[in-house]
Amino acid sequence: MCNPQTIAASLPPEQGKSGSQDPAGPAERPAPRVTLPTGSVRDLTHVVGPDWPVFDLYVKPMEIRRLANLAEHEYNALELTYNEHIGTHIDAPLHFDDDGLSVERIPADSLVAPLAVVRIGDRAARDHVTELTVDDLVRWESRHGRIPDRALLAVDNGWAARINTPGAFLNFDEKDGLYRFPGISVEAAAFLVEERSVVGVGTDSPSLDPGSRPADPYTHRVILPAGRITRWVYGSAGRDPGRHGPRHAGGTGGPARVLAFL
Repeated sequence: MCNPQTIAASLPPEQGKSGSQDPAGPAERPAPRVTLPTGSVRDLTHVVGPDWPVFDLYVKPMEIRRLANLAEHEYNALELTYNEHIGTHIDAPLHFDDDGLSVERIPADSLVAPLAVVRIGDRAARDHVTELTVDDLVRWESRHGRIPDRALLAVDNGWAARINTPGAFLNFDEKDGLYRFPGISVEAAAFLVEERSVVGVGTDSPSLDPGSRPADPYTHRVILPAGRITRWVYGSAGRDPGRHGPRHAGGTGGPARVLAFL
């Protein structure tokens, strides 16, 4: 994904207030210049389908129905039915704030950001309901410097590797009646929105809140009403992510294509 400032700078000049047209014809105007990031691009997006693990109480599995095929209709087409919050997706502030931005109103420059990745996979392997803490963030900064302004702070719990193992991603404990997956502590969330200026946060687990308190989305209530966006369930993170977010009217979130520039 291109840097938004580069794109804006490359657009043809606007027409004057008088409404006069650009005197140079299309053939005379220089072609827009677009600067792409150097290095490789990694797709962090999971493939979502009817077998994607969902919270059955709140979300129905995705449905994919064929509408047409080339042999009978001379074209191929599918119909998709899915919840906004499934697979690799964005949460808009509206998800937990009636006055917050819906997905189509999220500024484009919030969808491209430097990426800070805090890795706590070793701990999550031992403690399935561990939470990202302020201490984790302070330790990260002691090694890498302050979290950049308008960065996306991503938590790598090593949890994405569980996607293809039935039952392992949601990790439901039938004995205790709880899901067991890692999340972000309320204190760490408050630190990110009050002490730092992140544009959003992300995690590779099923929720921002740990599975030990699925009915108490306290971390959501800190991050989203503060105007930050969130991104859930990405693959192995790289550097400088871009997100192709959905733009349906009034959306509280939606599946996203997430790319990282390495």
